[in-house]
Amino acid sequence: MARIGGRMVAAHSARRRPRPRAVAALRAPAVEQQHQSGARIDTNAWHLQLFLAYAGFLARYHRHRVVHIERLDALLQRGRRVVLVGNHVLDVTDALLFTAALLERFGRIPCFIGHENFIFGLPGLRELATQYGMIPSRHMQEAGDALRRDGLLMLYPGSGSEAARRNYRAEPYRLKWENRFGFLRLALRYDAEIVFVAAIGIDEMYYQSRLEIPPWLLRRLSAERYRGSHLQFGLLGPHLLPTLLPLPVQITHVVSHPFDLGDRAAARRSRSALAALQRRIWDQSQSLLTRALALRARTAPPLDRAVRAGERMLQRIGL
Repeated sequence: MARIGGRMVAAHSARRRPRPRAVAALRAPAVEQQHQSGARIDTNAWHLQLFLAYAGFLARYHRHRVVHIERLDALLQRGRRVVLVGNHVLDVTDALLFTAALLERFGRIPCFIGHENFIFGLPGLRELATQYGMIPSRHMQEAGDALRRDGLLMLYPGSGSEAARRNYRAEPYRLKWENRFGFLRLALRYDAEIVFVAAIGIDEMYYQSRLEIPPWLLRRLSAERYRGSHLQFGLLGPHLLPTLLPLPVQITHVVSHPFDLGDRAAARRSRSALAALQRRIWDQSQSLLTRALALRARTAPPLDRAVRAGERMLQRIGL
């Protein structure tokens, strides 16, 4: 076993790499004006230290692991641009944990595309997102500039449809990528690799009830299109503030191999070829996520099993 950012990870999937001061050797000739991929971070900034302290607490609380991070390491060493895509829920805990793991590993973080209303519509969270260079959703030119400049971008193609509209009990860990082509267009335009990061445990971080989110709250967030979404509950009651405080499930991130995008030129020229490629990546990502869930079902620790059993009991009694 090896320790990464306070997390124990299988040695075959998380061999220790150089500390941040040595990462400058990871040359990235395909990434403009930088020797490393990812956004530059002032490691001495007080807000970063606060971020890392809270991320460390959450990492221990969720027994966080990152599996196969060496796959991303190999791409960055080759100087490849990378678009990271993942499954999504109505919270930022898993993104925070994964970001902290990358910061510990590489000394850099990816630029994120965040929900324009749920992230940038909340005072405090909006300022923090701006501080870390997060890009509002649907600002594709900014996303492209970040990918070209920094070489490492992460986004969630399912966005609010997957996080807020999805019924977690009826569609657990279902990717909702219908008509989502932005991530693929970015990768094709900037000659980037696409890597899927499966987040396991996040659907159970908060209990999704049958109660609907109050319309006034959706109006406050300019998110009326999510009317009918269900209210979630964590350890301290209704889930109204990000990361406060989820149920104590284990969270694991599994990094895929880069997808084979085939004939990139054809996908850029033809909408039908683009749609076929998007469907293939979507299907392969769902298969990877399903396999990771099957592994969890065989190896989950007792506390994890107990939390999920409690949620299933609440579902059976109709809450």
